[in-house]
Amino acid sequence: MDKKLFDIPVLLITFNRPETTCHVFEQIRKLKPSRLYIFSDAPRNGLPEELELVDTCRCFFDESQINWECKVERWLAETNMGSALGISSAISWAFETCEKLIILEDDCLPHPTFFTFCKSMLDRYSTNDRVMHVSGARWNEEVNMRGPDHFFSLVGNISGWATWKRAWNKYDFWMEQLPEIKNQMRAQRLFKNTDIAKYWQEKFDEVYGETKKHTWSIQWQYTLFKNYGLAAVPNVNLISNIGLEDAYFNPKRDTELTNSFYETKNWKSTGSNVEVRANDQYERNYAERSPGNRGSFSSRIIQKFRSLMSC
Repeated sequence: MDKKLFDIPVLLITFNRPETTCHVFEQIRKLKPSRLYIFSDAPRNGLPEELELVDTCRCFFDESQINWECKVERWLAETNMGSALGISSAISWAFETCEKLIILEDDCLPHPTFFTFCKSMLDRYSTNDRVMHVSGARWNEEVNMRGPDHFFSLVGNISGWATWKRAWNKYDFWMEQLPEIKNQMRAQRLFKNTDIAKYWQEKFDEVYGETKKHTWSIQWQYTLFKNYGLAAVPNVNLISNIGLEDAYFNPKRDTELTNSFYETKNWKSTGSNVEVRANDQYERNYAERSPGNRGSFSSRIIQKFRSLMSC
């Protein structure tokens, strides 16, 4: 096997956006992972126009497009699963045959060093059960981390991320222990901030009360809180979210939102010794700062986390 092949498996999750999918897949082609999982959801009922879009996305992944030595596994759904069940099931499916995984959705364009960062963190913290998540996005670089090439957060950003099978095995789609977690005031103890804790508790209650779940990521964040898990975060942003308002395809768009969500930088390992604990300064700023938003502190928190965790 080519020694230049990247040895961490990659999962690409796609649906009906060929414009963004082709850009994300091109970065994977340049990476040349030795193992690639592809999940493609099916068109929704009653939307025949989605059939062509989904088929176009699937054309990117045929054998002719994978021109390197790679074990490819494809899950091409025959009926629409939706983002909640589809994405969570795709991650579980991939972890049936691997121990570490990098996960990209079709609108999360990675900087080339995103993969380097993920591999570094996945290898470095593979046996540290408290570290459950590796984030690729860091959208508030005004907070100076003063040296380390990464730090830790209580919130796991899912715009380009990675994790271990040992962590995903704890995932609780139905949030069955939420009443117990509420009684323990887990969010309040973690954040020590009433506004942030209230936001998360309301989101957890909303999803817990749904008979048919419409999201998977809130349950993952619940899983992190439940297990006192931490996310490793790079000292620079490594992910451009090119699915937001088509901003990636509009070069004339020049706003604070665009700069925060699309600009990426090169990550370099410094070999820093980093204490495995949440960075308080980052947590506070992460909650307060929402590019382009106005309003009360509480409303800024809500708008920020909705943009980051919705799916």
